[in-house]
Amino acid sequence: MKCVELQKDFYYVGVVDHALKVFDVAVLTDYGTSYNSYLLKTDEGVVVFEGNKAVTAEEYLDHIRSIARIEDIHYLVVTHTEPDHSGAIESLLELNPQITVIASAAALMNLDKILRKPFNRKPMTPNGTMNIGQYTFRFISGMLLHWPDVMFTYIEELKVLVSCDAFGAHFASDEILLSKEPDKEGYYKALKYYYDHIIGPFPSYVIQACDRVSALDIKMICPGHGPVIDDDIKKQIEIYRSLAEPSLPKNDPNHVTIVFASAYGYTRKMAEYLKECFEKDGKQVSFFEISALNYAEVKPQIYEEIRTSGLVLLGSPTLVGDAIVLFYDLLNGLVWPLAQGKKAAAFGDYGWSGEAVKNLSERLAQLKFNVIPGFRYAFKLDEQGEKELAEFYDRLAA
Repeated sequence: MKCVELQKDFYYVGVVDHALKVFDVAVLTDYGTSYNSYLLKTDEGVVVFEGNKAVTAEEYLDHIRSIARIEDIHYLVVTHTEPDHSGAIESLLELNPQITVIASAAALMNLDKILRKPFNRKPMTPNGTMNIGQYTFRFISGMLLHWPDVMFTYIEELKVLVSCDAFGAHFASDEILLSKEPDKEGYYKALKYYYDHIIGPFPSYVIQACDRVSALDIKMICPGHGPVIDDDIKKQIEIYRSLAEPSLPKNDPNHVTIVFASAYGYTRKMAEYLKECFEKDGKQVSFFEISALNYAEVKPQIYEEIRTSGLVLLGSPTLVGDAIVLFYDLLNGLVWPLAQGKKAAAFGDYGWSGEAVKNLSERLAQLKFNVIPGFRYAFKLDEQGEKELAEFYDRLAA
């Protein structure tokens, strides 16, 4: 693939990979991907933006060499340090150890652990600026799009935003420029899939980033994956905003979500009692009994109800020393920003052990829910069990 001059003295030097079928073990890449890097010639020397994946290091370096000498590189700007963007930095610094790496404090800390050797550095600061030759770099927080280390760079004179994973897509385009890409339908499908699986867990941070970059006069967005966005910039930013807004968490204290499974009806009785109590107190209750037959169908709706609930209750009997596996699949699809400020608890019956409530409570705590001590009871509720369940409800309702 040939390198592309995006603007005067500003070049694309990334690597396009049509063959990739899966990224980070779990993310499908039906359209391949690209590992995007950029090069800027200045009066003060060459600046490279982003590293590359370790396995593409030679192609990355060859692309740089086709535009400039490695020894003329003075700075490497690193937006984000996930190894698909940082793996080739070691090879670049071996060829020119005089390069100064410009990155956020978090990114520099990560690079220390990736490179495991000293290197020249200059930390970015949010809203800070740096002049290199005739160009002014402004640094803008892109925190949690999608790692804590992300800091965008806005090149004022070029009106270019270098954004790494934000606004990107796993989409291999030989055209490099989105305006020239013929498969727009495929691109936007890949963009949404990428957002949902990589950026989507952090919608409030997406909104904040969209607000920051919307205030800039941007001619071109240079992401870490996918085509360079060179047309209708406001539309691309608004697409991101529109993807984030419906998934913003809401902690409605009057909305309770109860998700339960019941092998012999004992946990169901607990769930029905709790539902009745909440409804008598005027609460809205979203009520789901799950099993292997219906779980896949109701799972999206469960997530939507959890997103807006102030209280989440999970009810599971103990089977073979643990909760029913469906609950772990459900919890694995949640991330801590969604749980912030929400209360949660577990309940359920058991026979000869009883670990389900404890294990679910621990997992809820790991996700940063405010966990209320759970309730468990051996087999069928009796008078004592009904009394303890009522006390559990009082704790939930407090």
